[in-house]
Amino acid sequence: MKKKLIGVLLMLCMLLPGAFAVDLYVDGSALQTDVQPAIISGRTLVPLRAIFEALDAQVQWDGATRTALAQKDGTSVRVTINSTTAYVNGQAYTLDVPAQLIQSCTMVPARFVSESLHARVLWDGSTQSVYILTENHEPLAVDYLDVGQADSILLSSGGEYMLIDAGNNADGDDVVNYLRQAGVTQLKYAVGTHAHEDHIGGMDDVIDAFLVQQVLLPDATTNTQTYRDLLDAIERSGVPVAVPQRGDTYSLGDTQITVIAAQAADDLNNTSIVLKAVYGEASFLFMGDAETAVENAILATGTDIDCDVLKVGHHGSDTSTGSAFLAAVSPQAAVICCGAGNSYGHPSPSTLSRLDGIPVWRTDLNGTVVAMTDGNSIHIMADRGTAATTAPSAPQTPSSPAPDPGSGETTDSPVPDIPSVVYITPTGKRYHYSSDCAGKNASPSTLQQALAKGLTPCQICAA
Repeated sequence: MKKKLIGVLLMLCMLLPGAFAVDLYVDGSALQTDVQPAIISGRTLVPLRAIFEALDAQVQWDGATRTALAQKDGTSVRVTINSTTAYVNGQAYTLDVPAQLIQSCTMVPARFVSESLHARVLWDGSTQSVYILTENHEPLAVDYLDVGQADSILLSSGGEYMLIDAGNNADGDDVVNYLRQAGVTQLKYAVGTHAHEDHIGGMDDVIDAFLVQQVLLPDATTNTQTYRDLLDAIERSGVPVAVPQRGDTYSLGDTQITVIAAQAADDLNNTSIVLKAVYGEASFLFMGDAETAVENAILATGTDIDCDVLKVGHHGSDTSTGSAFLAAVSPQAAVICCGAGNSYGHPSPSTLSRLDGIPVWRTDLNGTVVAMTDGNSIHIMADRGTAATTAPSAPQTPSSPAPDPGSGETTDSPVPDIPSVVYITPTGKRYHYSSDCAGKNASPSTLQQALAKGLTPCQICAA
């Protein structure tokens, strides 16, 4: 059943001052509280007991010291009323805004306590809502990573993860770091849709960094160093490899993923593994680099390809997303993975024209795009800007980023705490503020030198 409304979220980068009420959702369900969560001095504060119990933590309250202690799976979080120092497993952390009493209710910083208990925090600026995803969240989340002129998509549901592609060779470190920040410790599936470098380039780094239960590859090979690196990583890890066939199904939590196409072809693009993920009444289609020949073959089978969110094929090339295919898919939103100013001219004006009237999210304009569904409604968010709903007649520029209640910054003042030293990986295209995020092979540099090399900020630690 097609959803009639897709909520649009914006992962905001900076912060509005002041205090105002917000709504709170945990794993897709609204959290009912006696006192409504509020943003105060740029931080979202939520009722202490409600948030801790929603995150399945055991909470204790010491009235004499006005201190709360939450414990979950070996992690302890301690916060004290009006103290800017909090503790996670005994380690002190400084809070921009302390826990405090509001209408006789103890309120704590949502981002700090949630991330301390290994949950992700997403912010909807358009509806003033906070969405928290726990480690084992049942709702399906789909992250379309910004890896330039390449593809990398992370699916998570029920505490299980599938990675579809891993960007270019130079993106391996960034993909690994993103997965770690998203809470990935192992992948149930790693899918290389086809053997081109911009899809499997970073997959060897992923396989080396995480326990992978199964790798899915098409029945097509190529004699490139990138492909050999992937095979070497598979051999080192001993991970089993499967060649999926049309109609095969895979489970990810309560999400069912079906192989829509996996065919032989002379053109590697057309060997792409095409997947459809269904969670409840919500559905997502992932086209890899499949072109119109594959689209026509899919249409000939009569397979149900109607979906809510379409990952547009081949970076928005004019060789994909034909009119008949698009009509059969009938998406409510589309995502195009492509690099800013790429030499291919992706996405093609003709493809954008066919997508006219459909909200289109683009990683070149919006950065990383994340979609989340509870099986009914779908919420889409991005690092910056919003979706385009008409085919542009001229190159677009992303809208100015709106404030983010997790950052503590305002659009009216310079961004604070820009470090004098950044970290660069040997093959990376981004600079990092954190050496831990950059990895052990990173080397220090100045921000000016990084910018002079054309590097862009890490989407995790330097965004």
